[in-house]
Amino acid sequence: MKLTTLEALVQVETHGSLRSVAQHMGVTQPALTAAIQQLEQELQAPLLVRSKQGVSFTPFGQAFLPHAKSMVSQSRRATDEIAQMRGLWQGTVKLSISPAIGLGLLPRAIRQFSQQHPQVRVHCREGLYPGIAPLLREGSIDFALTPVHRVDLEADLVAEPLYASQVVVVAPKAHPLAGATSLAQLRDCEWVLSSPSRGPGAVIEEAFEKAGLGAPRVAMLCESFLALPGLIAASDNWIATIPRVVYEHSAMRAELAVLPVRDEMPTPIICTVRRHDMPLTPAAMKLVGWIQHYALKA
Repeated sequence: MKLTTLEALVQVETHGSLRSVAQHMGVTQPALTAAIQQLEQELQAPLLVRSKQGVSFTPFGQAFLPHAKSMVSQSRRATDEIAQMRGLWQGTVKLSISPAIGLGLLPRAIRQFSQQHPQVRVHCREGLYPGIAPLLREGSIDFALTPVHRVDLEADLVAEPLYASQVVVVAPKAHPLAGATSLAQLRDCEWVLSSPSRGPGAVIEEAFEKAGLGAPRVAMLCESFLALPGLIAASDNWIATIPRVVYEHSAMRAELAVLPVRDEMPTPIICTVRRHDMPLTPAAMKLVGWIQHYALKA
């Protein structure tokens, strides 16, 4: 299997046509078609379905794609690692982040890292565990900065704690229970979760259980911490928990009330999550080092 053919197959998912992939990679379309046909012959299975609308993956192609991504990413990491060991600080560090860390310490860490290593590109995307687990496995990202229940962590991943993320309970300013001091007062309220159960946006379920209040009434699931403040502010009576740093940076802060709840709230642990069998490149370790440095000051 040729690495360039695997890279082309991965690009098909993004571009949707062999013509676009060929242009992106700087090769002719007939040459690209021939390379993919050769790969299909090696695997003895068709990988792509060609039509006037472009190309799509067959079931064989869908099954092979994660392996292609893994091989391409491992090749990138190996090339970057050897270059960096030789003193050539170049290549790419790819990571995913939670909104809380993206608004908090990450900008300072990346600033320091980029000043030291300006030739290393940092590719950052938003994502939370467990949604980012497939990206870690296939090597699309080197590591993730995300809240995670370590008891829920899958066996092929490792999580190193950074710091605890404080959460606050917010409601519209005019909410009749904006002055509530206990979760018991909020038993009958409608809650908006920003992640499925056991995720970082569903800590109110754990808080209710600990307080002996049963399950909260969930009105909506909004899987975006950044959209959540505006959604709550525009509602009549919805309530949510959000990371304090997200609240403090929100443009909707003036429209929200932070409820003075005295019950102990869960504090999600922000962790560095990566594949246990894939060590980080020197550049990635340097960036993680700066993140840890600022986490100690958080």
